[in-house]
Amino acid sequence: MKRKVLTPKPATPDSLKGYGGLLAPPSLDPDRGADGRESGFYAETVRLSEPVAFTSRDGMSLALATLDPRPMEVRWMEYHNKHTQTFIPLDGKPFVMVLGRPTCRRPDGSWNDAAPRAPDLEKVEAFAFDGSAGLCLDIGAWHEFPFPLEYRTNIVVVMSEETKRDLKNVEDGEASGGDLEKLDLRKRFGVILEVRGRTKPS
Repeated sequence: MKRKVLTPKPATPDSLKGYGGLLAPPSLDPDRGADGRESGFYAETVRLSEPVAFTSRDGMSLALATLDPRPMEVRWMEYHNKHTQTFIPLDGKPFVMVLGRPTCRRPDGSWNDAAPRAPDLEKVEAFAFDGSAGLCLDIGAWHEFPFPLEYRTNIVVVMSEETKRDLKNVEDGEASGGDLEKLDLRKRFGVILEVRGRTKPS
């Protein structure tokens, strides 16, 4: 079994380009403007902004994932065809995401026949989140489920109802359907992606 070590980099709006958008308070993302817009009813006491481009072609659901630390070795990576899956931390606890850029399914939803139907394992990266911001993935972005660094880390997962159904279509340890492709990297490629090094953001 081959092993590749991933050293996490801090999750920032710039570092996440090509994977998705950082869902963060305005002070953490100066590019989007600090003030937002007034709601129309509560004057300046309620301001609204749209920090990420959220998309879905199906009904959505909210799941609360309560996570405990597990070995920081990537077993599966998946992508979604029809929605921008989003992870929102509740407790301010740090976590790590392992991400790969879209390949066969482009962020605009179109299909690329010339691209592999798997993540580019040479370009997969790890990102350290400090717990103050979440992640809205691009359509087609490959990802493993978050790696928590502390016990009982609570993360809201925004996903399509179709993906919930697709996750039940398990065959030989993998799952697929209209909005999901989930691959077992060890079985398919004989590789272990291991996160090591500085996992807590500075």
